[in-house]
Amino acid sequence: MGRNHIRVGFVGCGRVAENHRLALAHCGQAELVALSSRNFDRARIKADDWGVEAMESPQRMIASDSIDAVFILTPTDSHFSYAEMAIRHGKHVLVEKPVSYRLEEIAELEKLAERFEVRCVPGHSYLYLPEIRRMVRYVKEKRAGTPFYVYISEIYRMPEELIRKYQGPLREVLCHELYILLALLGVPSRVQGFSSRFRDSVREFEEQVAVNLQYSSGTLSHLFLSWVGEDETSDPWTFKLKFLGTNGGFHFSRKDAVTELVDRKPPWEYPLYDEMFEQEVSYFVNECILKGREPLSTLHDAYLALKIMLSVEGSIQEQVVVEISEGAGA
Repeated sequence: MGRNHIRVGFVGCGRVAENHRLALAHCGQAELVALSSRNFDRARIKADDWGVEAMESPQRMIASDSIDAVFILTPTDSHFSYAEMAIRHGKHVLVEKPVSYRLEEIAELEKLAERFEVRCVPGHSYLYLPEIRRMVRYVKEKRAGTPFYVYISEIYRMPEELIRKYQGPLREVLCHELYILLALLGVPSRVQGFSSRFRDSVREFEEQVAVNLQYSSGTLSHLFLSWVGEDETSDPWTFKLKFLGTNGGFHFSRKDAVTELVDRKPPWEYPLYDEMFEQEVSYFVNECILKGREPLSTLHDAYLALKIMLSVEGSIQEQVVVEISEGAGA
C-alpha cells in the first residue's frame, strides 16, 4: 500500500468496537476514520460520539479509497461476506473471533488474502499479550522441558440481558483457549467434551463447557469455560493459564494486574483485558501491514481451532471421544 499512516474503518459498532477504538487510540501509526453498520442510525450516533465519519453502508465504506484497513466487528454469521469483500477491494482485514463457523469459509479467506496480497488477521487477542508471547517463546525453546499438562480456564457470570446475544461459551469463547493451545502444543490427537446449564432461562445452548485433550506426545490438557458465576476466591480462575513441563512451568492470570475504578462500577478493573486489544491492534498495524509480517495467529490457526471446536461439539452431542487426524488442515 505504501502508506505509513493507516486509515481504519469499522464494520460494526457494538461492545467490542469500543475495545478496538480505544486500542487504536494508542496506536500512533493508525486512526479510526469511518464507521459503518447494517443499522445506519446506530452507526451515525456512535460516529458522532467518536468524531468519525458514518458511512451509509458497510459496502460503501469497504469500497472507499479513503480506507486502508477494515475491522470486521459484526456477529459471526456476517464475518465471511464482509471480509471477502474487503480483501477483494485490496484492504487489510482484522476479523473478530470466531472468524467463521464454516471451515470452507476460513480456507477461502486464506486463499483470497494470499491472492490479493493483503493481511487478513483473526482477532485472537490473548496471544499478543507480552506474558503469553513470552510463554510461547519459552515453550518453543524447551526451557520447561517436555510439556506434560496445560490448564486454561475462563469463568465469569454472563448477565441475562447479554446471554441471549451470544451462542454459548463453546462457540463464543472456546476458540480463545484453542488458539493458545495450538501455539503451545499444536493439534491434539483426541478430544472429549462435556457441557451443562444452570439457569432455566438459558435453553438454546450450554452455560459451561469442560474439554479434555490428549496429544500424541502424551501431553494432557484441560479447558474449562463457564458463564454461571464469578470467581472471587483468593486464587481466581477468571482467566488462568498454567503450563507444566518436566523441567519447569509457566503461569498467567488476567487478574495479575488490578486497578481501582473511579467513575464506573464494579470497584475494580483488570487492565490486561484492555491491553490485549492494544497489543493486537499495534501488531496488526505496525508488523502485519507496515512490515508485511505474519500475525501471531493466522487464518490457518483459525481453521484448526474451528476443526477442534467442531470435534468437541460432536463429542458432547454423541457422548464419545473424538479422534482428530494427524496433519489436520485445509
